[in-house]
Amino acid sequence: MRVRTAGKLGYCFGVSQAIEKAIKFAGDHEGKLYTLGTLAHNEQVVEYLRSHGIEPVPFEKPHPSMPGNWAKLSHGNIAITAHGAPPEIYERLKEFNMNILDCTCPIVRKAQLVVSTKLDGFDIVIYGDPDHQEVIGLNGWAKGADTLPAGAKFIGGFNDLFTPGQDFKPLGLSRKIGIISQTTKIPSEFADFVTTLINRNIERLDEVRVINTICPIVTQRIEDTRKLANEVDAMLVVGSKESANTMNLARVASGAMGIKPVLQVLREGDIGAALVEAFQATDWGNIRIGVTAGTSTPIDVVKKVVEVVEKVSSRVEERMYGNNHSD
Repeated sequence: MRVRTAGKLGYCFGVSQAIEKAIKFAGDHEGKLYTLGTLAHNEQVVEYLRSHGIEPVPFEKPHPSMPGNWAKLSHGNIAITAHGAPPEIYERLKEFNMNILDCTCPIVRKAQLVVSTKLDGFDIVIYGDPDHQEVIGLNGWAKGADTLPAGAKFIGGFNDLFTPGQDFKPLGLSRKIGIISQTTKIPSEFADFVTTLINRNIERLDEVRVINTICPIVTQRIEDTRKLANEVDAMLVVGSKESANTMNLARVASGAMGIKPVLQVLREGDIGAALVEAFQATDWGNIRIGVTAGTSTPIDVVKKVVEVVEKVSSRVEERMYGNNHSD
């Protein structure tokens, strides 16, 4: 069995920076820091941060009865996570005299600036998951529209453009629209969304402004994953199912692999049985395994996954072929 990885893996800059800032802040404040939601969508990262006194509290959409869970906090140190937050959250935290650490990813911050300063006079369209913390934040930074509480005229994905009968929904857009994306989306799918939206409205549009807010690191990892998936017999996607970009990598790998197996794992302990079952009647010596990982997956976890795959392969080959492999 041969194992290959999809380019450079490990944390993206935004996650790495958020973790470093949070740990330093907690160290300077007697190990006391809450995060508004999980700092990064990965269970191992949450466990690691807890060891430094950093505890997540549920993220809340802006609502009249805020702060809700915040009222029960034992101290006033709180971090905005890498996913960002809407302005209303900052304002309410300040009203309650919270000591705010802003860990918003620089790429997310750039997207927030786009919707708050670059699209005045445009109906804003956000390609993304309406319930994702990042998108809730982007919607809060948007201005000018009247159909949603904070500003975006439309939030959703490709399928949300259509009715159950596959008719195009009337979106009530003006003649000027500005389109951005959640930063972790698949670029080709964003392009399909933009193309369809414009094609279905071209006769009534005067101006369209499309600004690519997808993270370049996410884009590169998607491209590396797709390329590797076309060259191997199976893919392992390492990361949490709570992570949007990890789930997108799994979809990209599945699209490229066809009927070949794509296994998603959180940590090295999830691999053994699933791998053996997937290749129980296969010549293990010729199997090519590709490994990719979400941008919130620690590189140490990726390395352990690769080590376990190689050990499982050695053990299976020894049983099947009588080879004297060692661990």
